[in-house]
Amino acid sequence: MLEFHLSTILFTIVNLLVLFLLMKKFLFARVNAVLEQRAALVKQEISSAEDNNRQAQELKAQYEGKLTDARHEAAKIVAEAQNRAQRVYEGKMAEAETDAKRLRSEAEAQILTERDAMLRGARNEVASLALLAAAKVAQRSMDSDDDKALVDTFLSEVGEQA
Repeated sequence: MLEFHLSTILFTIVNLLVLFLLMKKFLFARVNAVLEQRAALVKQEISSAEDNNRQAQELKAQYEGKLTDARHEAAKIVAEAQNRAQRVYEGKMAEAETDAKRLRSEAEAQILTERDAMLRGARNEVASLALLAAAKVAQRSMDSDDDKALVDTFLSEVGEQA
């Protein structure tokens, strides 16, 4: 059966204590050191991740600010372009109005010139017809310049009265 000897029990206890102390000194110290290094590495990685996150947030805020500034600048450029286009449009409209007025004045002057030419032609025709009629009535030829001057004077007086 089982026998218990005090010496065997003491020897087993001493062996266990020696084994525990050796393991504590050589094995547990290294395992704890590795665990502490791992814990420090994890803390460092977490700290680095937090720093990176903070930097990313700062960069995001900067980019959003720049984007907002760019949008404002784009709106300003568009507004300036619209103002320039409006000024060009108004300038072209004013130029077109000036050209239209000039063309109208030229057309009116041309109409007046043509009217005067037609009136002179009509007067000459009427004068020729009047001379022809007077010659038929007088049964003589009235081709002299004095006769024509007389008819022109008569037509001028009649034109003023009309």
